[in-house]
Amino acid sequence: MKITKIEVQKNNKDRFNLYIDGDFNMGIDSATYVKFNLKKDDVLTKERLQAIKAYDDYRRAINSAVIYLSYKKRTEKEIRDYLKKAEVSEEVIQDVIKYCYDNRYIDHDDYARSLMNTMLNTTDKGPDVFRQKLFDKGIERAIIDEYYDNYTEEITAERMEKLIQKQLKRHQGKTSSYMAAQKTIQTLVQKGYNLNNITPYLAASDITDTDALQKELEKQVNRLSRKASGYELRTKVITALMRKGFKYDEINASLKESGIEDE
Repeated sequence: MKITKIEVQKNNKDRFNLYIDGDFNMGIDSATYVKFNLKKDDVLTKERLQAIKAYDDYRRAINSAVIYLSYKKRTEKEIRDYLKKAEVSEEVIQDVIKYCYDNRYIDHDDYARSLMNTMLNTTDKGPDVFRQKLFDKGIERAIIDEYYDNYTEEITAERMEKLIQKQLKRHQGKTSSYMAAQKTIQTLVQKGYNLNNITPYLAASDITDTDALQKELEKQVNRLSRKASGYELRTKVITALMRKGFKYDEINASLKESGIEDE
């Protein structure tokens, strides 16, 4: 098999068209061209032609991975998944992964540090969400554990106080202090914080039930008085308020102040 022509591709000056015995055979990049020192009239064996194709497949996969990496930092798992989706063979993928590690295109320590700083500075998410993101990206357990601890240490008292006050403000005046605290905990756990992060600051918060209880009592009395009165009304109001987390003694005191007494 003889190379009869090598020409630069019209739409990509870094790639060449390789013609064998007068017919187009394959496209190759400049690195492949140089590596095999190809020139017109070279005679190729079947094995050498296969080696040229295999190396160019590797080069194309590298170029694809580098372009994918150019948009943002990526992990090994992300690159593997990307190349698999492009139907690159497992053998070539493994070679590309090695190339990326050798050239520091993949650096899981740097990836974890960068993600930690980004999340701390631009989101209100906690360390548990951060840990899950690292796990989903295929980061090694030792790195996850190290940066999870670092993330936790970076959570300031000011950050937690603001988050807790924001959530309490949403619920206070609408429910009991107990329920407001429980809903605040639930929300912050969903954001990736654990009880060790939340409890010390929640305990220090100034939570009062007075206004919330009075507003809710009036609301329940107005609603339930259409169908009940006297003892039945009182019982239904107490039940409704206790379901919202208010304490019986506080409810009873407010009922007396409102003129709804035991019969």
